[in-house]
Amino acid sequence: MDIIIAGVGGVGFRLAKALSVGHNVIVMDRNTDALAKLQESIDVLTLGGNVEDPKTYEALIEKTYDLFIAVTDSDEINIISSLIAEEKIKVRQKIIRLRNEFFARSSIAQKVGITEAVFPFELTALSIKALLDFPKANNVKSFSGTNLKLISVKAFLENPSENIKISEIRSEKISIVGIDREKHFFIPSGSDEILHNDMVYLFGNEEEIKRLCSLINKNMPNIIKNVVIFGAGALGIEVSKVLSKENIVIKMIEKDIQKCNQAAEILQKGVTVINSKYGDSLFYEEEGLKNADMIITTSSNDDENIVKCVEAKEHGVKKVVAINNDITHYNLMHSLGMMVVRGPKINAYYSILELIGSSSIVREKLFCGGSAIGFIREVIPSNRAIKPIEGEDILSFIIYNDELYSFSHSFIPQEKSILMCFCSKNHEQRCRKWINNL
Repeated sequence: MDIIIAGVGGVGFRLAKALSVGHNVIVMDRNTDALAKLQESIDVLTLGGNVEDPKTYEALIEKTYDLFIAVTDSDEINIISSLIAEEKIKVRQKIIRLRNEFFARSSIAQKVGITEAVFPFELTALSIKALLDFPKANNVKSFSGTNLKLISVKAFLENPSENIKISEIRSEKISIVGIDREKHFFIPSGSDEILHNDMVYLFGNEEEIKRLCSLINKNMPNIIKNVVIFGAGALGIEVSKVLSKENIVIKMIEKDIQKCNQAAEILQKGVTVINSKYGDSLFYEEEGLKNADMIITTSSNDDENIVKCVEAKEHGVKKVVAINNDITHYNLMHSLGMMVVRGPKINAYYSILELIGSSSIVREKLFCGGSAIGFIREVIPSNRAIKPIEGEDILSFIIYNDELYSFSHSFIPQEKSILMCFCSKNHEQRCRKWINNL
């Protein structure tokens, strides 16, 4: 495909890197230094210029493009660039990133010719909601094209000396695709055991995962009834909107009185908004925060999120969730025992890849703090046999109609299916090359 990306920020950079494999990508931005840095690392064309200026598009009028993706930090710029693209060049589909749902759900979307819109704050909020559906889980990952889930759960056994034999809990509907033991990731065999404090990664059917989570973790709450949200910014409000639809009690804590008033007006009676500078033990006692089943920190500052989660854990809250905005802080959050949810920008990246929906695109999801990676690709019917990849710490599966099958022998795909591959970070390049070349 011929693809144009407007914006070379964090989302634009990652999209360009992923889509440059097998596609012709042009990246537009006025930041020529960022464009030069991009070209140093990946094979794409760059176009320096203001994406809001119609003159910038004159170099693109010679051909028809399959996709225009606008991912700057501004809703207005994304809409204007899409409008100019509609007028100046030929584009089959347009995907844009938006914060304000009004733009995409009004007649503006049709007038601008937007094919799909991605709402990063809503996506992050839905990721947090998934932790209500899986109260024992540390993290929940979904994949395009299948209802199967990848769940991480911390092993907390009633008797730490009594390990769980993997051979005893295996089933056709689920697979253990990794274990993190004392900062060492490996994919277990049937003869291995789950030990106390292991982080276990389960992939498969939702209900079967919930059953195994209850066996593996005896510490986390069985149900989430009381939630505390730190931060009344855009993300905190979006999280509150999503969670308030559930039958739970929500308290929002914010030190900025103006943000408190704004949140109270938007959320009405669904959420109790409390103005406080927090960080005080007495405050935890007086407001009953220590009794929360889950505490969520929603600041755009990762340092602040880490501090608030550490405080919550010190007050005895078992389930603490930190929003991760900067990928460099992910491992630290993970090592401190926090449940880490990717921030809006990273969620936008994954969602846009899923919307493109091409069988030639390989999607990736890191897990285990970046120590492991999962690849997913659509497989279409063909007459050519597909050979599996072999090796230690590599697992691959074929998914038909949400049924999981081990990919251990060559096969000729007779119907549309999904190919999944999980591996340790050490085998990333080998697995990426294999799945890209299928």
